[in-house]
Amino acid sequence: MLFHFLTAAISAVPVVFSSVAEPPSTAGSPLDLLDALDRGWTCEATSRSMGEAVRLVIVNPGQGTKLLIDAGTIFQGPDSVQPAVVTEDILVYVPSGEAQELLISAACGAADAMSASDDVVFDQGVSKPSKDLCRILDRINLDLETPENVAQDLVWVYTDGHGFESVYVPDEEQEVWLDILKDEVQDFEDPGYAVQYREPEPEEEGRFTGEAMEARCSVTVNLPYPMACRVVLVQPDGERIALMSNMDITAGRHEFYLTIGLEGYPSGAYTVQLESERHGNTIFSRDITLEGQG
Repeated sequence: MLFHFLTAAISAVPVVFSSVAEPPSTAGSPLDLLDALDRGWTCEATSRSMGEAVRLVIVNPGQGTKLLIDAGTIFQGPDSVQPAVVTEDILVYVPSGEAQELLISAACGAADAMSASDDVVFDQGVSKPSKDLCRILDRINLDLETPENVAQDLVWVYTDGHGFESVYVPDEEQEVWLDILKDEVQDFEDPGYAVQYREPEPEEEGRFTGEAMEARCSVTVNLPYPMACRVVLVQPDGERIALMSNMDITAGRHEFYLTIGLEGYPSGAYTVQLESERHGNTIFSRDITLEGQG
């Protein structure tokens, strides 16, 4: 079962993820991050905002130059957590012998792995496995009104083998999205766009039909003090599966976003719970009834 969990403190000051220094107007093409690393540059990447951002510290041992961190670049961490995938181009000037710190927006690869908690180090390599993904991310950032709603689904097409039909695009932007795919994907065939990924309608009260491959839910909670938490899935037969554990969550109001894969799972009543690690008490609970599944 695919499970993705994101959290953001409602009361927090918004973070500008693509914090970019304006490069001097020097001639020449920018140096790609992967090429820079081959030339002896170093970088340290750590997770922020539960995997939605990467803190990147880059050190340039040579001449000052413009550096490109290309959309589609992947930072790989431990096997148990999702790698971070850059979702938009970042262009920054790094002076000779200096370090540059950036906070970059990112999507999660490896949908079946856990979201990275804050301060997880992505130290298992940097790569760009798909030129198609890089190009399409560039196009959606240019052509779509809401590229952030598309980037995560698109990344899973390339990291997890999801179909393009799994990418949710608002009705008003589907024609533009299909044009992008026809331009950028060789031999692309329109798969049709029945509702695949969606949020529940208010009248459904958490019930999803067999048309929904993936259910998206949001829940607001107010934690009285910092605590370590876990996310548990209770299946129709009562079996409990820990989806995430040892999550350190700060005090205050938070909005939790849950993405739960439903495809191929039997009908029945499922419950997703956020629990305290120490006491086992339930902080929030979301019931989901699957209908018409195989």
